[in-house]
Amino acid sequence: PAPGRADRTGRYVKMEIEVKYQTDQAQARQLFCHPLLAPYLGPAHQIPMQAVYYDTAQGECAAAGFVLRLRREGETAICTAKGGRGVDGVARRTELETPASSLEEGVCALLRRPDWPAAWRAPLEEPLVETARMEFTRLAAEFRQGGLAVEVCYDQGWIEAGGKRAPIGECELELKQGAEKDFLALVDQLQQALGWKPWETSKYRR
Repeated sequence: PAPGRADRTGRYVKMEIEVKYQTDQAQARQLFCHPLLAPYLGPAHQIPMQAVYYDTAQGECAAAGFVLRLRREGETAICTAKGGRGVDGVARRTELETPASSLEEGVCALLRRPDWPAAWRAPLEEPLVETARMEFTRLAAEFRQGGLAVEVCYDQGWIEAGGKRAPIGECELELKQGAEKDFLALVDQLQQALGWKPWETSKYRR
């Protein structure tokens, strides 16, 4: 099963568990070719990504502890809400998403979800404004060894917010299936071998 947890009603809530690193193309090649990963990596593929983030004018989504985005991943558009934080370089976030061709369609679908947190409802009933946008290309491959599946990514592009633009260059490892302890053991081995330290600032936080 994908990483997750049961809420107080017993419903399953997806958890995003990932580690990211600020990198360039040469460092990304190091990761994808590293002997700890390379023998177990599937074919790499590129995905064009375009994302727009939203909040109320008063920042009520952020105050409630979540971010809201509409992202196009190739030909697919997905509306996503994420809430949570990182500890010791590992991000653990509740992730709720739905296919949606527009923000309005996505918000309506999210609000209909039975697992939508009550504290996140009020902000989405207010007018929403764009707070940031980004465009990047994701190079992704799936690592599989035993019962562990990890998405290995390199993102390159730009972030734009507040009239300013900054580059994106980061690698990510995201647990897709298996035990978190096995994922963290793999992450620790890679960090020691590459001399990397996790980058705890998300794209949107930047």
